Amino acid sequence: MSQQSFPLQVVFAVYGAIAHGNENMSQAIDVSAVLQKALEQSVPPGIVNINNTTMGTDPSEDSSKHFAAIVALENVNQYYACAEDQTVDFFHVIPPSGQNS
Repeated sequence: MSQQSFPLQVVFAVYGAIAHGNENMSQAIDVSAVLQKALEQSVPPGIVNINNTTMGTDPSEDSSKHFAAIVALENVNQYYACAEDQTVDFFHVIPPSGQNS
């Protein structure tokens, strides 16, 4: 699928952890290109399970990872976050709690 016609464009995505809970041991990687490819190949479209396989590596072995991304949906930036092994539907966004829409 051509990036020009795909309605989801990854602006930035990061996957990683604070290794073993030690604030001095941040281990995170830029997974923007990996996420873009996963989105374009996902079935159903726009739904990706975030894990070491789909993100292409384990940036912090033996630590629970987290994921954050900015993805433009039809040129409007949307913000996403989840823990490792959660599934994200990038076509659906609800505002964070306590924020007006």
